[in-house]
Amino acid sequence: MRPYDHPSRALLHEEVHARPPIPLWPNERVISQSFLLDAATRKQQIAWVQKLSHALGCAPSRDDHSFMTLHLAPEPERVLVKWELHGEFATIAVIVHNKTKVKEPLLKSRLEIERDLDLLFKGLGCPTISESGGQRISALDLVFEHRPLFTEALEVSEIFSGNTVLGSFIFSSKKAQLWTDLQLDEDGFISFFIPHDVLGSRQLGRIARGLAEAETYRMVAMVSFPVAKSLSLPLREAESELAAVSEKISKLQAESGVNTEKDGLFLEELSRLASRIEQWISGYGLRFTAAEAYSQLLSKNLLELNETSIPGVQTLSEFMDRRFQPAMGTCIWTQRRLRELSDRISRTTQTLRTRIEFVNEQQTQKLLASMDQRARLQLRLQETVESLSVLVLTYYAVGLLAYIVKGGKEAGLAIHPEIIAAIAAPIIAITFLVISRRRRRRQKS
Repeated sequence: MRPYDHPSRALLHEEVHARPPIPLWPNERVISQSFLLDAATRKQQIAWVQKLSHALGCAPSRDDHSFMTLHLAPEPERVLVKWELHGEFATIAVIVHNKTKVKEPLLKSRLEIERDLDLLFKGLGCPTISESGGQRISALDLVFEHRPLFTEALEVSEIFSGNTVLGSFIFSSKKAQLWTDLQLDEDGFISFFIPHDVLGSRQLGRIARGLAEAETYRMVAMVSFPVAKSLSLPLREAESELAAVSEKISKLQAESGVNTEKDGLFLEELSRLASRIEQWISGYGLRFTAAEAYSQLLSKNLLELNETSIPGVQTLSEFMDRRFQPAMGTCIWTQRRLRELSDRISRTTQTLRTRIEFVNEQQTQKLLASMDQRARLQLRLQETVESLSVLVLTYYAVGLLAYIVKGGKEAGLAIHPEIIAAIAAPIIAITFLVISRRRRRRQKS
């Protein structure tokens, strides 16, 4: 690396090499189980694999401890354990050598393998796989066998207890077949039988990884399906409730006058409905989004198998298209209904709020107009009072002046009080009127 390289370049580059498939021998068996984890069982899984690695004298090879391959038994009787930690689940796959040719249902021989594995774990002083933590969500028994390929489904029916089987050629070379009944046996496993004509070890490893991931993604995606079904009726009721409220609001719009009580009731109903929908979105939205992502990963893994049909036999991809994809369509449609219903509630609420705001604005305008009218009336009354005040003040001022003039006349002055009062009256009135108008102007400014 050079000094001018991005500090995370090596880490980002190595991501393309993360979780590589384990090369398999021509006749091997992969028993893969996946466990859903919460915060506590996630720690339990990490502690389990660390204890197992320490018992085997192995140090974790990655800093995040998300992928480990451990050798429980050396060759030629090799036993491998591959552990992968994902976001919400962990996968534990055990790879053992398949000693005998497959001629009967796989349950009996697998139970023997599981008993031997439990003895190995106990000999190391470690808990068994069933005690590693989490709830098992998928379990596959993959049997690889180097042998001539089958020509029809009847030849493999005994391996699957006479059940209807799915089958196909895989990879473009058509040197391998995939057979399964996709049924859970008494031990909770789905059996896959993969006969092949000398495929490469890494090709076999990719088949094992692809099938294990596909089944895990299918089951983790299907976790959301019961939720989608349970929401079907409540969603229909919520949609009907919203339609009823919208119809009432529409009728209210056509009515003349204002009905604030009904507006408040409608707004309260919409608020309750919106909170219920948001609760569903918060509780289940992430689950539906994850289901959609897992569905896409399942389709990608099945596509990588490059299945070619065997005459008269349904392929795994065709079966998933007919059975699995409709379930995922239900989940996607439920998520879409939730989002659309939330948007419709928001639009209806906004319409109602707009109506309420418009009504409030009308009421405010009427109130302002009424206040303005009252102010004008008060102003006119004030002007009338001021006019009367001018008359009163003029009357008293002229009377006072008349008393003064009469006193002068009594003192011997040659004056006429009535004439002086008559001349002074308009002058005094005009003076008071000017003073009143100036005071009014000062108040306005």
